Amino acid sequence: MSDSGKELGVGNDTELEQLLSHASPRAMPDAAAQAAARRVVHDEWRSLTNQQQRRRRVGQWLIAASLLIAVFSVLSVFRPVDISIVQVAEIQKSFGSVYILGEQAVLIPTDNLLSIRRGQTIVTDKDAGLALAWNNGGSVRIAENSQVEFRSDTSIFLHSGRVYFDSTPSPLLAGGDITDAAKFVIETEYGVISHVGTQFMATVEADKLTVRVREGRVAIEGLYYDAVVEPREKVIFNGQRRPKTTGNLSGYSEAWAWIARTSPPVDVDGKSIDQFLTWASRELGMEVEYADVVTAQIALDEKLLGRVDHEPGVALRLRMATTGLRHRIEGGVIYVSNSE
Repeated sequence: MSDSGKELGVGNDTELEQLLSHASPRAMPDAAAQAAARRVVHDEWRSLTNQQQRRRRVGQWLIAASLLIAVFSVLSVFRPVDISIVQVAEIQKSFGSVYILGEQAVLIPTDNLLSIRRGQTIVTDKDAGLALAWNNGGSVRIAENSQVEFRSDTSIFLHSGRVYFDSTPSPLLAGGDITDAAKFVIETEYGVISHVGTQFMATVEADKLTVRVREGRVAIEGLYYDAVVEPREKVIFNGQRRPKTTGNLSGYSEAWAWIARTSPPVDVDGKSIDQFLTWASRELGMEVEYADVVTAQIALDEKLLGRVDHEPGVALRLRMATTGLRHRIEGGVIYVSNSE
């Protein structure tokens, strides 16, 4: 006996049939209702069918995508990787302990290193320094206790320490006759420093950025403020405070003294005294003044021999002693006169 029969209290199937025979016949739905019912059932069937088809298509797409990813993964193994080495600067002078920052902050000594490549980070120890001829023009100096990242052939990132840049150094220095140095910028966490034909120094220390300018002009795009620094000025960026500018500073003060230590050797063989003095004065942040026209002409005509391996101040004293001219330094000016 069925469960329905038990629920109705009917003893067997025969009794159930007899009970149903007494029920009045139900009215059949009209044609419109039957058509509507068929449409509902058909729409539901089509919806279910479409869902199944979509699921099949999605599954097919996923399989195809997986196959494509697998193919590209295999092809990428054989595709040549761009490992081009871009040199951004040539090392002209290095002293003290200078390192390249490797993986996991490992310091790798730069013994016999001749150039700097894009992507390298240089770290200098105490009493160390570095002089670089920038490939696009200009002279870059790195002071002791500094960390500098060479991001491209037009920019460096100064993490800490001091960097000096001369866009138009003496022709006696490599990098002095190339004109793309205007593209050079120094990036820091406090802002980006760009220049217009200048000598300037950037220092990052104790949560602040200090920029000093010897000549020319630099523009700084800071995180909170911008600034323009003129010759003989310095500006300090410190947090969200407005930059503090100080003017009427000398270009040969103690703050600049470290640059002379990084001055690379120069070849003066066949060069005039005037060229030598131009180099020395630019490295020292000074000016040259001749006593008269005769003295100036001698400086242009008389040639030197050999190579200069000393710092500019020492070289100035030693070299001028071998010429027919004499000099004295006073107030940031190298006065040159005829000893006769």
